[in-house]
Amino acid sequence: MDLMKNRILTIVCISILLSILFISCGKEKKPEFTDDNTGQNTPLEMKNDEPKKETEPETKTDTASRETRTENYKNRSFEIGKPEAVISPLEAGNYNGRTVTVKGFVADVYQSDKVAYLNFVEKFPKNPFTAVIFASKFSDFPDIINYKNKDVEVTGRVSMYREKAQIILNSPKQIVVK
Repeated sequence: MDLMKNRILTIVCISILLSILFISCGKEKKPEFTDDNTGQNTPLEMKNDEPKKETEPETKTDTASRETRTENYKNRSFEIGKPEAVISPLEAGNYNGRTVTVKGFVADVYQSDKVAYLNFVEKFPKNPFTAVIFASKFSDFPDIINYKNKDVEVTGRVSMYREKAQIILNSPKQIVVK
């Protein structure tokens, strides 16, 4: 009789465990969030899985509207916001999506026609953090090369690009030479 009770108890326990396992496997996973440099959080699953919409040919009005929006974006003044913390370049990757001040040594500056990189601590590719300036902002940052071999503080929202932390500089107010 005891043997029969033990078997029934075992079967009941296994049934309960399998039910829990089955139910938990069927739960929909909540999306992870990431900063896409728009200042908004976007589910990662939606970024790549959205179906591509068929687009209609642009009209002159659409093109003019898009150009106006682009100009407004380029010309608007950026609010830096109050930084949460002052951190080293090595810590920046832990602050993705957060506004901080990164204080460190600019080991190298690279500038092309489209973008300038201020690489902190070491030269690329061993640098742990980069301050990025796009060509549309070059006029706001004359003499970018002068940041090389200087201790600086950059303030802004940390984002990740190819698994490296970066802050995109849109205003000279975001960088201070120490």
